[in-house]
Amino acid sequence: MTRPTGTFKVAAVEFNPEMFEFEKNLERACAVIEEAASAGARLIVLPEAALSGYIYADLDQLRPYLDEVPGRGTNAIAEITAKHRCYVAIGISEIDQATGLTYNTGALIGPDGYVGKYRKNGLNPSDIAWFVPGNTGYPVFETELGNVCMIICYDDTYWEPARLPAIKGADLIAYICSSDRVVPHGDETPPGTHSTIAAVQQLCAWNGLAMVAADRNNAETNPTTGVTVTYGGSASIWQANGDRTAHAPATDRNITVSNPGTILYGEIDPSLYDNDQKSTLVRRRPELYAPLTFFRAPSDPAATSEGISIVCDAVQYRTIAGDFDGNVQRANELIADLQAKGKESGLLVLPAFSFTGVPANSEQANDWAETGIGRSVQMLSDFAARTGRHVVGSHIERDGTELFHASVLVNPAGTVVGSYRQTHLDPSMTWATEGDALSVFDTEIGRIGLLLCEDVRFPEASGVLAMHRADLIAVPTQWRGEYGGHLHDAEGLFAHRYPANTMAHWYAIAKTTQAYTVVANAVDDGCQGSSGVFTLDPVDSAESPVVGTVDQSEVVSVHLRTLGAPGSWMNQRLLVGGRRADLAVPVALDPASAEFRSWRDAPGYEMGAWTAYRQ
Repeated sequence: MTRPTGTFKVAAVEFNPEMFEFEKNLERACAVIEEAASAGARLIVLPEAALSGYIYADLDQLRPYLDEVPGRGTNAIAEITAKHRCYVAIGISEIDQATGLTYNTGALIGPDGYVGKYRKNGLNPSDIAWFVPGNTGYPVFETELGNVCMIICYDDTYWEPARLPAIKGADLIAYICSSDRVVPHGDETPPGTHSTIAAVQQLCAWNGLAMVAADRNNAETNPTTGVTVTYGGSASIWQANGDRTAHAPATDRNITVSNPGTILYGEIDPSLYDNDQKSTLVRRRPELYAPLTFFRAPSDPAATSEGISIVCDAVQYRTIAGDFDGNVQRANELIADLQAKGKESGLLVLPAFSFTGVPANSEQANDWAETGIGRSVQMLSDFAARTGRHVVGSHIERDGTELFHASVLVNPAGTVVGSYRQTHLDPSMTWATEGDALSVFDTEIGRIGLLLCEDVRFPEASGVLAMHRADLIAVPTQWRGEYGGHLHDAEGLFAHRYPANTMAHWYAIAKTTQAYTVVANAVDDGCQGSSGVFTLDPVDSAESPVVGTVDQSEVVSVHLRTLGAPGSWMNQRLLVGGRRADLAVPVALDPASAEFRSWRDAPGYEMGAWTAYRQ
């Protein structure tokens, strides 16, 4: 099916169902769909559990308000989509009558009726009381608006629900959500709460996908339990190049059940479906991603068992190409300030090409390359000894006839703990050979993973480090704003606003790995600074975000305790235990293999494409 040739109108509907009122909710949902379709919307997205309501006491209480998919709800909506030649994505609490199993489901209905379903995989602590894990994989549906996938609410905790559809050819995400926001008790934020709608940017930004994201915007009370949940609002519309072009306000904390909801309209430009970020899919390194297909038990003995109190420093300064001594001096001025404050256990990260600057060509790279313990490593060792910290920087490494962009981790004793060769090379690094491993290193301050520069464009890379149970991820870089872009947070939902220059990919790595991420970027000569220490809970954390300026030499420092707060809504142990490793197999398949092609080209999500029993 061909893609649309021009922009088309979409609608993210902040629809508020009532508990115990399936028929009434269906009637109201059809009315708002009719309104949006009559206004010209070609894709209309409604929230999760839109026909049942959400916070039931248990499955028995929810059971009378379940629906089949396809069923009564999709049949009624199909009359409208046929009339207006449009598509609707809606969340339905589903019962499979053949098995008796219940699912948190997204249904897609189009001009010719029911198209297909997605059953939620990222189940949250409430979901597991009512729903079983999805068994549809992450399907992609061919439509006249482009290839559409659905993602549901807490799925955004993981990077896979958008990445796998992107690899399969998706263009557009229908994000279906009932995202509760923090309801304060006095001046305290209750533990274990999180607003997913606040933090969905990485779904499109990492994959080059457009997105229409819908949420509820009212309060819901279950009179039998006394539980009240306030939903976040903040519906949004995103272009495939990462721009957010429409955004509804966050729900007021005092909003009531009677809030009528609203419709957010916008336009999707399909000419942006082919974009620079999506083009990186062909640069993936599936041969490195096998750890993503293994189930890692939350009790993994390799994982750190107790948090450690440390300081993390991201050091940003100007790196001038070929000016080794000058770069050392500029770094040393900042290191001297830290040294004057006394030694402290922690992690200090310098920009990429810490002392040589970025080579302009192969000749410069060859001239500046170092073998073994060269000048760059010696300087890193000196900085480590003087500050008492573990230090990470990068240089050009020579190994025989090959050159690598390598980062080095040095401990306070001046010993090299480990090194890493960049695995996903920047296109400009034509002089470099790709590294062949994504590794994590044990240290006195926890397990440290290393990435470099454009590695951050590939969530598989940071995902492997999480599976290796990294507590900290260090990223030396030279970022000029040519990819990623800035974070668009949902004003009113974050405990602390993020600075306008926060880099979206760096923020997303910490969130989706549950590893504190320390990024050091250079300034001047086109580099955009913005170095930072990115925290595990970007929405509700008591830790204020700390991001450097765009153009000033400085040290960005954060005192933290690794592993995060024990009562948080998410940590790495829960992340590892909740992800669907079985569904991640395609990320590690050779794109030239018959198994990969069978999976990519089959309708839906044909998991049989890679099973061994197929002869």
